[in-house]
Amino acid sequence: MKQILMADFRQYHDAAAHASGDAVYPLSIAEGVQSGDIFIGGDAVLFWHNCGFAYLSGHPEPAFLNEIAVRFFGDTQPERRFLLISDDADVCRYFAAQRGILAEQRVYYHADAACAELPLPEGFSLHRTDAELLPRITGRIVPAWSWDAPEQFLANGIGYCVMHGETVAAAAFTAAVSSDFADIGVETAADFRRMGLAKAAAAAVMREITAQGKTPVWAHHIANTGSMRTAEAIGFQRDRICMTFHREYRE
Repeated sequence: MKQILMADFRQYHDAAAHASGDAVYPLSIAEGVQSGDIFIGGDAVLFWHNCGFAYLSGHPEPAFLNEIAVRFFGDTQPERRFLLISDDADVCRYFAAQRGILAEQRVYYHADAACAELPLPEGFSLHRTDAELLPRITGRIVPAWSWDAPEQFLANGIGYCVMHGETVAAAAFTAAVSSDFADIGVETAADFRRMGLAKAAAAAVMREITAQGKTPVWAHHIANTGSMRTAEAIGFQRDRICMTFHREYRE
């Protein structure tokens, strides 16, 4: 397994565009929009995004898959999360058969058009995410989850917050961005759920994505029915289900 220098990432653009499972996260690395790592083994390429998502492109040989299993799923924990996503049958069979690796499923969507502006309950307002609002967004799926630094997000990402007074009640943002696609992530504060706030914020992000000539995409763990309902309510259409593989943590 050879790690590629950042200066050479652009050479792997075509491989990123044909990555198994998902293209936007690998492309965001190859295009230099977001941070990550690229490794090669034979004619296969491994893309490891800053958020921890990892993707394979090409036809990985068993030796390369074994190197990935040892390095990222072995006893020594990698420096950040490693979640391999794939819809390649051979890759999925290999990792599903390995001990200590948990296999799950992730659902993918795309939208052909933007959602119209959605009304907000009284007392709430929609604001574009800027340098002042960004550090006030809290939760698990927030821009800091996938963007290496605030400056990187503010330069290349899109975000909207639904505010209740001075509180960020919900936020939507581009979690991964490439020249053709943008993946949307959402988070709603616990006290403001089931009010349609994430839908309104995500719809605003969708409108900017499509205005740039890009396709909005969406994905979630198969058990996340809340994310499913939000995606479908604002016009996303289900594409496929991919497998995900990560370390099986034990207490």
